[in-house]
Amino acid sequence: MRHSFVIALFAALFPTLGCKGERDAAGNVARKVTIGIQVSPAMALVMVAQDKGFFQQQGLQVELKEFTAGKFALQAFLAGAVDFAVAGEVPVALATLQGNPVRVVTQVVERTHNEVRVVALRDRDSTDPGAYFRARKRKLATSFGGGPEFFTYTFLRHYNIRPDQVEIISQKPEDMPAALATGSVDAVAIFEPFAYFAEHRSTRGVMSFPDAGVYSELYVLTAGPKQVDAKAREIAGMIRALAAAGDFIESHAAEAQAIVERYTKLDSETVRAVWPSFVFRPALTPELLRVWAQEADWAQATGKTQPGTPTPDFRTVIESRFLSDVRPTAVTIR
Repeated sequence: MRHSFVIALFAALFPTLGCKGERDAAGNVARKVTIGIQVSPAMALVMVAQDKGFFQQQGLQVELKEFTAGKFALQAFLAGAVDFAVAGEVPVALATLQGNPVRVVTQVVERTHNEVRVVALRDRDSTDPGAYFRARKRKLATSFGGGPEFFTYTFLRHYNIRPDQVEIISQKPEDMPAALATGSVDAVAIFEPFAYFAEHRSTRGVMSFPDAGVYSELYVLTAGPKQVDAKAREIAGMIRALAAAGDFIESHAAEAQAIVERYTKLDSETVRAVWPSFVFRPALTPELLRVWAQEADWAQATGKTQPGTPTPDFRTVIESRFLSDVRPTAVTIR
């Protein structure tokens, strides 16, 4: 009896001892969340929210799981290896077309500017994209299964470049700058920072073809259909933390860039150079629905989905209520 009394008294006097997990400002045990992300400047909102303690302020103990590409983070999410994931909108579209249950609760960039582009070995006789690829058959490397592959398809169609005028091969993003530098490919179509590396780390003359307004890569935070109810508190907390991160980035750009440097191991010159390619704010924009519709057509045309696969109503993929509660003006989808 005496032993039980001592234990009870000890627990009352020191209630936090023996309790696992971090605590928020109110002393409550933080709810654990794992988020899969790719290691790139596009993840600035998430990185800043983690580094500045904005997740913790919302009662969340967040662990960021790092992947070399957003599509791999999404695969881990679909397999149940992480709670949530941030990926480009193309892998999410393909997963939805393949029948996977996915919900998007926010974009982590409002839009991108020329973030995916073609970098090519210089040809003095061909200085515009159409002329360059029609001058002779070119070998172009891109990353299959994500935004760069869709951009490549859209870019070539925009400039009326036929399939027989280009050989498209798949490469890892990190391998493309070296492939261009050695001349094993004529051009690469890739996102930042690898497009920047291709432009600035080659001893050969190169030139860039901007996206011509054909594509703005969007990165989105995904959840499962059951999670939007079962994990509603966690999702709402993540949205509030990301909104705080967006405000911080807007008013403290230099410090935010330093945070991204630490997470990505990129040098400050590279981070500053690619920074204008992104608008770091949580949002849900009409552009997301527009590009998803185009990607559904692309998936059919390129055999990524079975013939006759119906195009889903992508509006059902979006769960806007969380962002609407935090930043109503950030939801412009109608």
